Amino acid sequence: MIESTRAFLNACAPFDQLSDELKSYAEAQMILSYLCQDNVLEVVPREVPRLYLVKQGVFDLISTENRLIERLEPGDLFGYPSLMTGRPITNRVEVVQDGLLYAMPQAAFDALCNAHKGFADYFTKALQKRLLTETKPSEQSDWTELSIADVLHREPVRVSADSSLQQAARLMQAESVSCLLVTEGDSLCGILTDKDIRNRVVAEGQSYDLPVRQFMTSPVHSLDSHALLFEAMQTMSLHNVHHLAVTQQGLPKGVITVTDLISQQRSEPLYLINAIRKAGSVTELEQVARQVPDHLSQFANRVVDVKRVGDILASFTDAFNHQLIRLYIRQHGVAPYPFVWLTFGSQARKDQSLSSDQDNGMLLDDAVGEKAMGWYRGLAEFVCDGLARCGLKLCGGNIMATNPKLCLPLGQWLNKFRRWIEEPDKKALLHSNIFFDRRALYGDQALFEHFDSQIAAMAGNQIFLANLAANSANLAVPIGLFNRFVTVKSKYEDEVLDIKTSGIAIINDIVRIHALANKLRVCATPQRLQALGEKKVLQASECRDLKAAWQFLVQLRLQHQLKEKRDDNLISPDTLDSLTRRQLKTAFRVIKEAQEGLAMRYARGGF
Repeated sequence: MIESTRAFLNACAPFDQLSDELKSYAEAQMILSYLCQDNVLEVVPREVPRLYLVKQGVFDLISTENRLIERLEPGDLFGYPSLMTGRPITNRVEVVQDGLLYAMPQAAFDALCNAHKGFADYFTKALQKRLLTETKPSEQSDWTELSIADVLHREPVRVSADSSLQQAARLMQAESVSCLLVTEGDSLCGILTDKDIRNRVVAEGQSYDLPVRQFMTSPVHSLDSHALLFEAMQTMSLHNVHHLAVTQQGLPKGVITVTDLISQQRSEPLYLINAIRKAGSVTELEQVARQVPDHLSQFANRVVDVKRVGDILASFTDAFNHQLIRLYIRQHGVAPYPFVWLTFGSQARKDQSLSSDQDNGMLLDDAVGEKAMGWYRGLAEFVCDGLARCGLKLCGGNIMATNPKLCLPLGQWLNKFRRWIEEPDKKALLHSNIFFDRRALYGDQALFEHFDSQIAAMAGNQIFLANLAANSANLAVPIGLFNRFVTVKSKYEDEVLDIKTSGIAIINDIVRIHALANKLRVCATPQRLQALGEKKVLQASECRDLKAAWQFLVQLRLQHQLKEKRDDNLISPDTLDSLTRRQLKTAFRVIKEAQEGLAMRYARGGF
């Protein structure tokens, strides 16, 4: 027992820094307990602050808003914020996989901090990084912070995939539901809605004796019960569906519908997106677009996490894009050959702000010749002009589908990426960065899949990655000697720093390079970080800190733009309260550490 504890502490920071004498003291103070869901309150009491160290098992640290703060695995520590600040314990632990947990009392923790500066510094830095996830208390009720579980009040109504349609219809009638989850054993395999029965069965004159599996929608759109209600709204908007399956640890848990959102008065953005979809002309889209700024401002006043405004803005932009393409097709007929409308940069990552402009292009089938190009050029002009009329500015760098260099057949696109990757120069690298954040917004998915997979395979080129890393590592973070901000004077005569180029963009660069090196094809920065953590490319703590820094900076930028009614990215540190200033300094330190790690891993062999 004693030997295994010593060996474990030797491998766990910051215990590995301690002298043998202090390690012996730590061992004597450690209490090892078996932790399962049935004994959580006994092993991790909420009224007694302790330092906890995971030895075996997997546990989730959950906030009071039912949000996942951190997934805890062997070697991870928690409990120290309450030990260091004296604040009440508010988070709780959920057991994902039973295991073993060390606990150290407050007195022993304090003694080790007093005896060893490195040990104390470790937790001071950890607490500073945890500060990034803190928000100021709010008296308002914010529906975007509710989880799906908070509004899910009945067990799922299921039907076997082999049941007949008549059996399914009778079950829907008996249970007074508009849909059924379709299962095979315990596994979710589809969903059957009243609309499916109306359109696919009754209207087509199908036999009611046929099995449900022939008419269900599969695969089904689903979310975990811990997901936010806001995510449910976004998913419904993105996929234009009215029912979402809800799962818990992969098993069916229930269904949430648009009606549920309306009954909770949580569906305001859905109404605007629905109005965009119903617009029959660009003029009507312009009328809807005029409502967006006020809607965003009102929405921001009702939510605690202002980053949600950016998420909503991305949903609106996608919807305008989609409807403009549909309007063009309605007027000019379907495309002669398959195509994909591409979006790049912030719209692709879904982290737009009020200062974002258009970044798009078009991927065409290789069969498209000059004779057929008129249709695609017309689409590019129509959509880019329509987006500008709806408030999304034309790109000053001409990164738009109207640029002939960005409206290309598959082969020419791949040659362009190949040149960037195999023959890099500094100017081309800086210019091409934006194209490595890409998303198919509309069109032939198989064509995009071929395009995207080819680029992912090429982008692992080590010299290319080294040059990207060298560029990113040299970008200046505005924090200088004695932990002071490095500012410049703005046209408004105040001292400011550019929170986009000096913060958000650098994090996006760092995460993108790691993603390219590991052939990850997700695009959004938070999803890339999650994937990098799951693949053990970055430590869980690195992913957590980078994500917290990114979310803090994105939120700070949106707060500035909404409050000042300016679409710039210039923050004056002197206008921030003390907590926000500390958080901003911590975010910049996280970025500097990540830059150093990036350079060590990839930058050898760069320019």
